Amino acid sequence: MLIGHHRPRELFLEALSGGRLHHAWLITGPRGIGKRRLADWAALKLLSGDRTLEDTPATDPAAALVAAGSHPDHRVLTPPTEGRGSATGSIIVEQIRDLGEFLHSYPAIAEWRTLVVDSIDDMNASTSNAFLKELEEPRQKTIYLLVSHAPQRLLPTIRSRCRPLRLLALPDSEARQVLEAEHPGLPEPEIAQLVHLARGAPGSVSDLAGADFAGLERAMERVIGGGDALALVRSVQPQAAGPRFQALLALAPRRLAQLARANPDSRLLDLYAEAEALSQAAVPLAYDRGQVAMALSDIMARAGRIQGSS
Repeated sequence: MLIGHHRPRELFLEALSGGRLHHAWLITGPRGIGKRRLADWAALKLLSGDRTLEDTPATDPAAALVAAGSHPDHRVLTPPTEGRGSATGSIIVEQIRDLGEFLHSYPAIAEWRTLVVDSIDDMNASTSNAFLKELEEPRQKTIYLLVSHAPQRLLPTIRSRCRPLRLLALPDSEARQVLEAEHPGLPEPEIAQLVHLARGAPGSVSDLAGADFAGLERAMERVIGGGDALALVRSVQPQAAGPRFQALLALAPRRLAQLARANPDSRLLDLYAEAEALSQAAVPLAYDRGQVAMALSDIMARAGRIQGSS
């Protein structure tokens, strides 16, 4: 279900209805804002003939085929889950070559053929150059829907061959709708905390559901106040504590930022920057949870001592 982003939807349908449909759309915006959902929404508009702003009904024949992964005129390109490319999360050249027959033929049952790429940022240099050749020689009745979290890092020649469709942050009311739909029954205080952390990109915090924000914040305050950090560290180490660890990475820098705003001591700003850098690197670099939690606890404890001496 696609919630919000009404103007980008209108722009796409206006181009489609007006006969000005570009062959490649670069759908951009922050992670978790709904780019893939918009790409899927647009693909179904092309495959089904539905021209409404709402989601194409699940009962539509094209929607049913896409949901089953069996629509002959639709493909989704993502990094492989095993074999080459899986270790780095990269889309590899062989995947582009495997699409050759699909891309070079005419639609089988729909008016258009659609290719969703999630995400084009995950292509290495060789793959990007191979894909660029496809964009330079667009096939009739084939539309590329390209998800990009960081379009500035793409080849300029790829960007120049796409029509941009930028998604803006959702208002809190729509972010709430997304989170409530994904996590029915989640207590209201936790939904409110997720909405606050999302900053208009609810997908970026969806994995934090079930993190016990209130308990985590109490543990952090004990550390800032000079209490023992071991309880906080232990609480994020079990395998099942993934959401709690993710929440710690989000909440610790935010709490330090609050301390830095309330106190002009420049050391607090330095500690915030240290915590933010560690939190950003922890997951991509697969840092040990316990060590990250201990390091963040040490930063918060130092901030507490500075705060107490002011």
